[in-house]
Amino acid sequence: MLNIKKQYQVYATAYKVRYVENLIAENYHLGLMRCPTHLSIGQEIVPAILDSFYNPNDLAVSTHRSHGHYIGKRGSLKRFFDELHGMKEGCSKGNGGSMHLIDKSVGFIGSTAIVGNTIPVGVGLANAQKLNREKYLTYIFIGDGATEEGIF
Repeated sequence: MLNIKKQYQVYATAYKVRYVENLIAENYHLGLMRCPTHLSIGQEIVPAILDSFYNPNDLAVSTHRSHGHYIGKRGSLKRFFDELHGMKEGCSKGNGGSMHLIDKSVGFIGSTAIVGNTIPVGVGLANAQKLNREKYLTYIFIGDGATEEGIF
């Protein structure tokens, strides 16, 4: 059981993820975001729990619904929104958009729209950590569609 402080942190992060996703949904129609977006509304608890165990040396790879995971790894919201708007200050220099977020400073190694692609990338990262005798974790986020891919 999480102590009350950790429980609060989990719910605060879940709220933050939902708030950000709603903000995107409410403003996307304005045409200022220069990329398609795939929201993760309803999936806030997983990244919120990730945040409660935050270690910048742990690594994470995610799918096209990566916003919550990026926030759970404590990626910069300013750089996140800059990325959605195609700005060079974005976490992927404005080139990646919603589906290709990267922020190595917090261990968010990347997200991809290719179904199941996070599996081999994440396994490779974890193996590198093992070979380097690092005691960190690698988080591989997948959707249910990835379970139908051969790599799974």
